[in-house]
Order: sequence, then structure tokens, then C-alpha cells
Amino acid sequence: MNRQKIRFGVIGFAHLHVLELIRGFLQMPEQYEFIGAADTRPMIETDFSGRFSRNSNKALFQQMMGPDAVCASVEELLSGKPELILVTTENALHGTVVPELLLRGIHVVVDKPLAICEEHAAAIRKAEIEGGARCITNWFSYWKPGIRLARKLMREGIVGSVYRFQYRNPDTLGVYEGKAQMDESILKKEWWYQLRCGGGSMIDYCSYGIVLADWFLERQPEAVSAVTKNFHQKFCDAEDYAALTLLYPDTIAYLEGTWTTVSSGLPTGPILWGEKGTLIAENYDHSNSTRVCLYQTPHASAPDKIYHSEDYPLPEGHRNLAEDVYYYLTTREPVPYLLSTECNQKAARILDAARKSAATGAEQKIRNSSAG
Repeated sequence: MNRQKIRFGVIGFAHLHVLELIRGFLQMPEQYEFIGAADTRPMIETDFSGRFSRNSNKALFQQMMGPDAVCASVEELLSGKPELILVTTENALHGTVVPELLLRGIHVVVDKPLAICEEHAAAIRKAEIEGGARCITNWFSYWKPGIRLARKLMREGIVGSVYRFQYRNPDTLGVYEGKAQMDESILKKEWWYQLRCGGGSMIDYCSYGIVLADWFLERQPEAVSAVTKNFHQKFCDAEDYAALTLLYPDTIAYLEGTWTTVSSGLPTGPILWGEKGTLIAENYDHSNSTRVCLYQTPHASAPDKIYHSEDYPLPEGHRNLAEDVYYYLTTREPVPYLLSTECNQKAARILDAARKSAATGAEQKIRNSSAG
């Protein structure tokens, strides 16, 4: 693909990130040409129109782009010959929607996670190879300067060998604002609260920790132990809390995904404990401004050194998803590992094992964990 405008469209209004993703690409009119959007058939029919719902996302999109910007069908959208599609459907539909696009030679940006299981991820990877198009998974954490800085310092050996890795998501009570006050009869009909649709806090938030552990530690776990709970939402099968322990020969990773935290209280991380000290990325929310603190003095209550993410800005042309997508599609350089199907297929494999562990209460080996 030459350095020219990339014709792009959107499939799906189910995901709460859809409008944020679209805006990022629309802010680059010299690089991208928007051709339209289409929705898939909902896996669960609902009349709910609260913020972040499918109905609300579609209505706000039409206010922003005009009613004619929504095509009557996916096929009508594809007749406009897009080169790139942003996929923001229910998570469970990634395994069918994404391969169909890739096999047509259409590049895909899919909002995290790539897939709800390894079977779906493998189908996506196969279609990517056969179709000659690229699939990029969006992880907002990749463009967090504090997380980048923490990884840079770790790789420079500031804490030596890493013994423990920890990551958990910022405080949230679930997908929708005011969820605690919402009627359960409404939430029951939202796909986020149904495992078959790809809902639940494990896939929503533990998946961040899975890919970050892979990216930081640069090796695969041998086994996983997982637990899931329904502290608040006892009306559905999708958990609102999940904790995973990833086991490596010489390292351990603790990951949490929760929809039941009123206030974090502690940094979400990543946090790395190593032979020379402890490194903490002080993420408390979704801010791009983060302190990265190094503790090396025993029993210290204050860091020995503080690094500020503002002093380590992301490079020009690589500051967000839209910029990176344009760069990697036009240069054909390898996609960053965290965004690649290789990394995200491994993540799906770990999620499969974690689900089994949570269901059985037993530690699960991760099949072919060293394979690509």
C-alpha cells in the first residue's frame, strides 16, 4: 500500500470503544478517508439506550457523521471497497467477522481482545496469512507513556531479574455508568454480561494483564491458576471479578480483572519486583500522565527515584492507534508485537486455560505455551 489516503469503514456498534476509535482516524483526514459504517445483527436484542450501549453508540455516530453514514448491511459497506475496517462487534463475533474481511484482502483493526478463544484466534491468523492482509489488535495500554517507560527501565536492568509481575485494571463498577443503580432486567439483555457473547471481567480486563506480561517478560507461562466471582451481578453467567496467576519457571504474574472496585486505592501497575528493587507504574486511572517509581531501599515508604512519563513522550507518528496503523500499513514493516496476531493468539490460549482453571478449581497447563 502506497502512502496515500486509506479508505476505511467500521463494522459494529456493540463495543463501547467504537466512537473513540473512529474519532482517532477521523482526526487524520490527510491519511484516512471514511466511507461508512455497518452493524452486525445483535447477539442479544435490547432496547437499552444508555451511554455506551449499542443503541446509544449508533445514535451518537449518526449525529456525528450523518444518518446516511450507516449502511443498510455489511455487504453494502464492503461494496465501497474499503482497505481497512475497524471491528467493534461483540467479542464473540471476532472469530467470524475478522477472518471474512482478511480473506477479502481487507486490513482489520479489531478492538481488544483479538478473540474469546484460541480456536477463533487461530482462524483469524490463518485468514491473515491466506488473505495477505493485516490484523492489528487495539490495546490502549500500548500508547500509555508510563507503561512504555516502565518497560524501558525494566529492559535496561534497573530492577535486575524480575521475580514477580502484577497488573490490574483501574477502578470500575462495570461497563455502564451507574450500573449499581440499573435494573437487572436491563443488564441481563446486554451482551457484556453473557459469556457466550464474550462478556465478563476476565476477558475484558485480565486480557490486558496477559498481553502486558508477555510484552514485559518476553516469555510464555507454563500454567495458570484462576478464580472468578460474581460479587455484584448474580443475575448472569459472566463474572464481575477474575484473578489469574501465571506460572513461569523463574517468574510469577498476578493479574486481576474487576468490575467491582469503587476506588483503586493502590496503583494498577504494572508493578515489577526484581532482584535489585521494585518498579511501580502509578496508573490510577486512564490518564497519560504517570509517575514510574523505583524502590531500592529496604523498608522504604517513599521511592528512591521518580521518573515522569511526560519526560519520555511517544515518538512523532507513533503517538496513538491511528498513527501507528497508518505507518505499518503503508511501510509494511512488522506490526509491534503487542498488537500482532502472534501475541494475541497466545493470549487467547491462556484465556482458554484460565477459563478451565476457574471452572475446575485446578491449575491448568498451557498447551504449547512456547509455540507461536
